[in-house]
Amino acid sequence: MTYVSDSVGQLPPSNSRQPQPAVPTLTPQQVQSDSEPHGHRQSDIPIQANKEQSDPRAPQITNVADKETVYQRILLINGRAGPTDRKFETTVTVVTHGFPAIHWPCVDSHFKALVHLVPGPNTISFIMNEPNGQQHTTHFHVTYVPLTQNGPLYLVIMLASDSPATFDVPPEKRQENCLDVAIEKFRMCAYMWQAFMSEQFYRNGMGRRALRLDERFIPDTISAQDKGTLRQTAYVHVIRSRRTLKEWRDLRRAQQSPDREDDFQDLFSLFIEGLRDYGAPFDKQCTVAGLMLDSHWDVKTNVTRAHAALGGGTGDLSLGIFGSHLTHAWPRNIEDIVPAFMNTTKTDTRYVANDANESGEWWKAANIGMGAMLHEVGHAHTLTHTASGIMSRGYNNWNRTFMVKEPGLAPIPPHQENGSHWHRVDMLRLRFHRAFRIPEDGYWAPKSDVGPTFAPLASNKVTISAPAGLSMLELIVNGSYRTHLEWPEPHDQPTSYIVDIDQMKKKANCGPHERLRLEATSCNSQSSDVDNVDEFVRNHIITLPGVPGVVFKSMPLGHRGLNGDQKSSVILLPTPQRYLVSIRVHHGGFFDGMVFRWSDGTSNVLGTQGGGATEFNLKPGEYPTKFIVRSGGWVDGLQILTNTGRASPWFGGQGGGLAELEAPAGQQLVGLYATSGAWMDSIGIMYNSSSGSPPPYVRYQSRP
Repeated sequence: MTYVSDSVGQLPPSNSRQPQPAVPTLTPQQVQSDSEPHGHRQSDIPIQANKEQSDPRAPQITNVADKETVYQRILLINGRAGPTDRKFETTVTVVTHGFPAIHWPCVDSHFKALVHLVPGPNTISFIMNEPNGQQHTTHFHVTYVPLTQNGPLYLVIMLASDSPATFDVPPEKRQENCLDVAIEKFRMCAYMWQAFMSEQFYRNGMGRRALRLDERFIPDTISAQDKGTLRQTAYVHVIRSRRTLKEWRDLRRAQQSPDREDDFQDLFSLFIEGLRDYGAPFDKQCTVAGLMLDSHWDVKTNVTRAHAALGGGTGDLSLGIFGSHLTHAWPRNIEDIVPAFMNTTKTDTRYVANDANESGEWWKAANIGMGAMLHEVGHAHTLTHTASGIMSRGYNNWNRTFMVKEPGLAPIPPHQENGSHWHRVDMLRLRFHRAFRIPEDGYWAPKSDVGPTFAPLASNKVTISAPAGLSMLELIVNGSYRTHLEWPEPHDQPTSYIVDIDQMKKKANCGPHERLRLEATSCNSQSSDVDNVDEFVRNHIITLPGVPGVVFKSMPLGHRGLNGDQKSSVILLPTPQRYLVSIRVHHGGFFDGMVFRWSDGTSNVLGTQGGGATEFNLKPGEYPTKFIVRSGGWVDGLQILTNTGRASPWFGGQGGGLAELEAPAGQQLVGLYATSGAWMDSIGIMYNSSSGSPPPYVRYQSRP
């Protein structure tokens, strides 16, 4: 099980950089720095809704072209309306077919709106209401195509077995303290996530990608004016866990509790357990946003019980969870968005939490509750912590995506939304994620399921092998993002890339005593990293008795999750006196080890000899050249490929991520090394320069 823990009060403070939208596509040689702007300033590039429009005060849409095709039910609109050379405040009314009219603030000509769409062509009217009563109208056209072929995000509210199905509210909102209201708020929140994500893809030049929600034809609550109208709308699963309220609210599980115990079954595990017990659709590959309704602000301990901010995955289930302790501040519907984000009511900690001491007013509580939960959903979609934006602490500005004003600040054009954005590296991770594919991609799939690996070379270089295609290489100095290289188009992605460490340090402005970390991401959403590239190269260059020249060790696969203290290695080069005749593989649910048998009757052991044993016999002149490995905390399973192109059966389990161990081009495999505890918990290869030809006593080429 892998997840990222985000106790909201413990993350480092975000910087104040502004959102960084699109740049022209970088070539593999170009580097994007977080300090460089990357985006269209949408508010400065008006897109005329109608070329025949002659009214200069009529609304102009600045982020969507007329007659454009989009892939989401709720579309975020940025625009300008009225005179641009004076200060004023009014409203823009949005009218769409089959949905009530909604009014949005317009400040100094800037406006933002969420627009409801139906599948197929949509005509939307934007009406600018001047204070003197005059109106100026623009008719706009958008086609909505649902992406039903993409896997959805499932929305789940988890309850204890004996839960009253209520959540923390202040006295003013006691009438809202029920499950139905929680469902309405969660549904509205998810559609706001969807609108935000699509806009971020657009600003980064990656098309109108959108997160698909699990929708059903049920009574809708997106508008308060026609609540209960049957529509295709986001479905919220309500699940009762086998666990009691006492178990959920145990202080040993509360993420922000000083009494939390790391070895105690955590809330993430309890949520997974509830999903597994429920069954379909959570019994197969899926992604879930989970709200724990039984979160409760404990005044005596100053801890929110049954709350954790966690996101990640286990097996085929990806999950982001958050507590309901701030849900009271979320909007219930579109009409409630503006009032919710302008509500300056003080948070009364006698009744509700002031999370991270940053939720002192209700509009701020809405920001953290909705934005920080999106942060966890981001982790569930493979995102990591970034230098700025939602995956940092940018969610404190979540309201600015949807509002042109906030208490004490107006107007807020798109290029001044500050933290409410996704960093460019977030977008590159999601660019190829299966949940965000669009028809414009055509038929496309990663070349491989194998993740990237690192291997050292001579002359202070490192080669990255990415069979699926390399999409991004991040350069991180002393733990902080500095810059990155990117390959955002499938036809440009290398499967092998050589890194000159000295050049990378210059690009990252990395000083002589600073630590450079490399993190490679391939277009199959798998990542791998070398935490200290200097140390990696230094520790992976060795000499071996009887092996000529310098020998390199690859990055090991498996994270030594068993703390294995048993080290082993084997040299695989034949000699004129002996050659390899078989490999006896020991395995069970995981991978234990291998015994290499030679023609002279000797043998070498790598790892342990537990589990069952399977013999893999080799033909004369045949030897292993490549190992396909599944690993995570340890080595789950392995397959052997030989110089003749023959492949062994699969040995061991199917857990963990998939990677390959093979000598880089121009190198030859000379051996393997491993660590083991109860079974093998890391494995790597050793190789040296082949000098263009194999040793004289090897009669077969090292490649089939």
